[in-house]
Amino acid sequence: MQYYYNPVIIEFGRGTRHELSKDLSDSTNLVVTSKRGRKQIIDDPILKSFASNKNNIWIDNIQSNPDINFLQNIIDSLSSYKFDFVIGFGGGSVLDSAKVLSVALSHSNKAAQLTELISNTNKVNIIKSIPMYALPTTAGTGSEVTPFATVWDNTTFKKYSLAGNSVYPFKAIVDPDLIVKDQRNEIAISTALDALNQAAESIWNNNMTPISEMIATSAIKKSVANIGSIEYSSVKIDALSEAALLGGLAISQTRTALCHSISYPLTARFGVPHGYACAFTMPAVLELNMSTDDARFERLEKSLEVDSIQTLFSNIYDDLDVNASVKKYIPSLDKIYKFIDEMYTPDRANNNLVPVDSKVIKKILEASW
Repeated sequence: MQYYYNPVIIEFGRGTRHELSKDLSDSTNLVVTSKRGRKQIIDDPILKSFASNKNNIWIDNIQSNPDINFLQNIIDSLSSYKFDFVIGFGGGSVLDSAKVLSVALSHSNKAAQLTELISNTNKVNIIKSIPMYALPTTAGTGSEVTPFATVWDNTTFKKYSLAGNSVYPFKAIVDPDLIVKDQRNEIAISTALDALNQAAESIWNNNMTPISEMIATSAIKKSVANIGSIEYSSVKIDALSEAALLGGLAISQTRTALCHSISYPLTARFGVPHGYACAFTMPAVLELNMSTDDARFERLEKSLEVDSIQTLFSNIYDDLDVNASVKKYIPSLDKIYKFIDEMYTPDRANNNLVPVDSKVIKKILEASW
């Protein structure tokens, strides 16, 4: 059985952020962003009318990898408020935080405990969340169109996912003009690697359908043509923004797979940026999945007009110094081994074409190192 569902209204293109001011200048809004994001909104000539709305409540202290206790404190502090809309303005962590708040602060949600929502997908599916506008400022996660929000427990070093139909944003406004031009190159490359990996993991995925394959292939095409040493030309940023959006649309159907599963302890335990943590094992995981007798990789090579998808991905891996970048955070391979059990997340690892266990993951880590 094949299935496709994605209810997010998508507006893509330079200047589309005008829709935010047009739609929400008079409503009661919860604006979720970072300090930098708030300044970007206030300074933006198109968004200044939205920023001047006196009904806006600002949460502007979101940082990378939002912690579950941090988010619960925000939920508790805002539980008496009634919001018309939630606006997420920033990178993947900001958008995920905004998605959490749009669900947890919903008028139909009587128990706003985040731990309960994370553990109860059935409840999340029936909650009528506060309509959320998602405006990404990085070309990476695709969170603006997915029904997932990543939440971390920085005490136990665990990663959780709030998942369900109510987590989908109401509208995604993907305006490449909003991509931060002064972000460090490591951040730009990491987010681009995340987008590429999400699209690739939608291909070597047991949940792949013809529609998700088509979307993921298009995302990979745009990624590999523009990921290089990222320079902020308008053409490249437009393409990478579209690749990230398409990657998000693909994983909204398939979820991610083994690379993401392995990546979580690399980020939680060692601080490896998410995109690098996912890309670290990508060539080895690709090689593992190429052992399947399946025509999907032949179709991908034909679409990309390459003789070997393995060579293409390995070249990108080398050109962007993925291995060296990861090793800046991890002192030795032995340090990783003790967390192999944490790298097997069933709802991600089991999506991989080839079944895996701890022994397979150890071989993948060795090959990647």
